[in-house]
Amino acid sequence: MAYQISKIVFWPLLRLFIKKIKGTENLPDKPFITIANHQSYIDGIILLFMTAWYKDRQLCILATKEEFKGPLWSSLFEYYGAIRVNGSVKKAVKALKQGKCIGLFPEGARTKTGKTQKIQHTGAGAMALLTKAPIVPIGLYTYKFWNRHMLLPNFKQNIGITIGKPIKFKTKPTEKEIEKTTKTIWNEVKKLARTSHT
Repeated sequence: MAYQISKIVFWPLLRLFIKKIKGTENLPDKPFITIANHQSYIDGIILLFMTAWYKDRQLCILATKEEFKGPLWSSLFEYYGAIRVNGSVKKAVKALKQGKCIGLFPEGARTKTGKTQKIQHTGAGAMALLTKAPIVPIGLYTYKFWNRHMLLPNFKQNIGITIGKPIKFKTKPTEKEIEKTTKTIWNEVKKLARTSHT
C-alpha cells in the first residue's frame, strides 16, 4: 500500500523537473532490466518511480556499498528492495520470477565530470545472458540537477530521459559473450545519454 501511494505522489513530483522524457512506449509489459548511465543522486529514484508509474512494477536497484552510505539512502534503497551487488545475479533472477524489474548502473559510481565513464564490471552482460530478460538501455541527463559535488539538488535545472528499445540476447553466457554483450549494451546507453540532454 505504501509503495502504491509513494508512486502516485513521487513520480508526478519528479515529473515537474523532467523537461524531456522519450521512449516510454519501449518499456516492456513483462519484467525487464534497465541499464543506465549514472550522473546523480536522483538516478535510481527516477528509474524506480518511472517503472512503477508506467508499468506498475517494482524496480530493484543493484546497488554498491557507496549507494548504501548514509542512513537516508540506505533506508530508502532497503525499503524499495535494492539488491546489494554481492550475490546479485541469484537475487536478480528471483526478483524477475516474482514479476519485479531490475535496475543496473554499470559505471559502478556516479560520474565526477558529467561525462559517461568506462564500465567497471560486466554485470550488465551477465544479467542479460543469465536471466534472458529484456534489456532496456536508458540515457539519463541529471548531472546539473544533483551531482555528487552538490549537497542539495538544484531545482532550476531540468532532467532528461531517453529510453531505448528493449534488446534480447540468446547466446550462452560464456566469458567472451558476456564481455561482448556488455559492450553492446553500453554502446547503446552512451548513444541515448547523448540524446537525453535537455
